[in-house]
Amino acid sequence: MAHGIIIRPDGWNRNLDITTSCRLLSPLGRISVLGSNTLGDVNIPLALPAGYGGGALMVIPSKAADITFNPESPSANLISCIRGASASGNTLNLAARIGRRINERAPVFDISVFEIPPAQTQTYGIALQDAVNFTTISDSSRLGCVTWIGTVNINREWSIPNVPNRDNCVVFARWENQSVPLFFDRDSMSIKAFTNFAAGDGAQMVGVVNNVQIVIVSGGFSPQLPSSGYGIVIRNAQNQITFSSALPPVIWRGGVFTLPFYMENSSSGSPKIDWRSATGNVALPMVPLGNYGYQCGDYDYGGTYPSKPMLYSGLLMTGNSVSTYRAKPAGMTVYYQTYPSRGQAGLSLPCLDAADYF
Repeated sequence: MAHGIIIRPDGWNRNLDITTSCRLLSPLGRISVLGSNTLGDVNIPLALPAGYGGGALMVIPSKAADITFNPESPSANLISCIRGASASGNTLNLAARIGRRINERAPVFDISVFEIPPAQTQTYGIALQDAVNFTTISDSSRLGCVTWIGTVNINREWSIPNVPNRDNCVVFARWENQSVPLFFDRDSMSIKAFTNFAAGDGAQMVGVVNNVQIVIVSGGFSPQLPSSGYGIVIRNAQNQITFSSALPPVIWRGGVFTLPFYMENSSSGSPKIDWRSATGNVALPMVPLGNYGYQCGDYDYGGTYPSKPMLYSGLLMTGNSVSTYRAKPAGMTVYYQTYPSRGQAGLSLPCLDAADYF
């Protein structure tokens, strides 16, 4: 017999136990990173639009790497990649390897920052174990809950549904495919499947990935009352709704995918698969989709300085493991025999558990 507090969110056909590990996913802002005037391994302090509260940090890049040609030497690449991230107060410290100084060109990186706030001691009302104290949240912009759940087949591209605050949502996914990566394109707000890596521009959006379990979390709004008029609602001192059983909460039990940073040379410019398993209390991990590095396509332009097209990396998944892998064409080429032909952002990615939602 189950014990605890059970809710059935609007439109759901199953119950959800919210007694433990009931959290939020708070949006802290999207930041365009201009880079640094210092080359090599640097730390770039960035002002967060919203303050960091000491919880689990989640940095999801829309652009984790940058490559261009050296204007003083057209046969040379200038390559940058994210190495890691940490936060304190209103400052995000982004560790990066910088190959290009700040100029008037497009930003080097583009990142969206989120936080899963830590559990808090609860004195009044319903005491949820190892959970956020919803009664103390005074700013609705810090709220974040599940706004869409489903299983989809992705044929080339799948557009994110019209969920609340769609622009700052996080897309968690779980699937099985070791050859066709999924890439979350925040500019088009869609998940794309790329393959045909021998194409002249590096890849084509012609992939198919079936049975993708998706959980979308949106933040920055106050939830509504349950449609039935019955359920659980928690309000703060200002009488604002900070929790409603109308929407499933973020259940986070400490699961994390850890991607190590690398920038590597390869004499052939070959891609790399490096499987990384989730750690922590998670049975069926769901990974947040984004852009986590770069690799090369197979097409070789030849010439005095052989080059291959650069591709932004998405993710492959098998079982409970993920690997970055080449995906979306970046519109640039890499002199792969001379410069690092593949790179991966070094980030820790909190993951949800599909067992809680499916």
